[in-house]
Amino acid sequence: MLNRNFNIALIESNITWGDKEANLKQLRNDINNLDSSVDLIVLPEMFSTGFITDDKDKALELAERNSGDTMRMLHDIASERQTAICGSFLASTAGQVFNRAFFIEPNGDDTFYDKRHLFAFGGEDKVYHQGHTQAPIVRFRGMNIKLVVCYDLRFPVFCRTRKNDYDIMVVVANWPTSRQRVWNTLLTARAMENECYVCGVNRRGTDEAGVAYGSGSSVIIDFKGKTVAQTSEQSPIAAASLSPEALDTFRTKFPAWRDADDFTLHI
Repeated sequence: MLNRNFNIALIESNITWGDKEANLKQLRNDINNLDSSVDLIVLPEMFSTGFITDDKDKALELAERNSGDTMRMLHDIASERQTAICGSFLASTAGQVFNRAFFIEPNGDDTFYDKRHLFAFGGEDKVYHQGHTQAPIVRFRGMNIKLVVCYDLRFPVFCRTRKNDYDIMVVVANWPTSRQRVWNTLLTARAMENECYVCGVNRRGTDEAGVAYGSGSSVIIDFKGKTVAQTSEQSPIAAASLSPEALDTFRTKFPAWRDADDFTLHI
C-alpha cells in the first residue's frame, strides 16, 4: 500500500450531444481547474459524445480507434500533468462499436475494457457490441483500481473483490435522475460489501433524448459507506484524498473479506 494518500478528482461533465470538439474543449477547461497533486482524474461514461443508442450510423461516424485523436489528447494531458485519466468513450474495432473504458497513465501505458453489461432497456445492445472480459484491475501509484461502466454496477458478482484484490472501484456512468436513489444505494453497497473506496462519476444536464441527469450525483464513498466528497449544482468537480493506511487498518480490524465465498466468474 501507499505511504501517502491517493488524490482523486471526478469531473461531472454536461456532455454536448455528438460534439467531440466541444466536449474535449470543455474537458481541457475543467482539468485546468484541478490541483496539480491529483493522481487520477475520472470522466463520465461516453464523455466525448454522449450516450448514443438510437442512431447506429451516428455512433459509427463518431467512433474512434484506441489510437484516435481523443485518446491521443488524453495521453498528452496525462503526460503533461503527470496524472492518470479514466472514463469511457465511443470506440471502433473492425467496423463494430463499443462502449470502451480506458485507463491512461502518465508514462503512456493504457488499459481498455469493453462494457460487459449493455443496457438493453435503453437500446444499448442494438448499437454496441458486448465486451467479453472481466473488468480490469489497474495498479497505479500503489493502489489497485477496478474500472467498471454504469450498468455493470447492478451486478455484484461482477464487481466483487477477491481477497482485497482492489482498493478503489471506479464507476463511470450516464445514470438518469429518475433512478438516482438506485445509483446512490448501489454505490454505497459496493463500497461496504467490498471494503473499498468507490468513486462514481456521472454526467449532468439533459441529453438529446430529453433524459435528465441533474447535477451533484458524482460521489466518492469510503469503505464504511460514508460519502467523503460529492459534486453539487454549483461545482461539477469532486475531489478527495484517499488514505490507504485507513483502508488497510479497517480491513485488518474488520476482516469480513476472509469469510467471503470463493467463486469463479465465467464470462
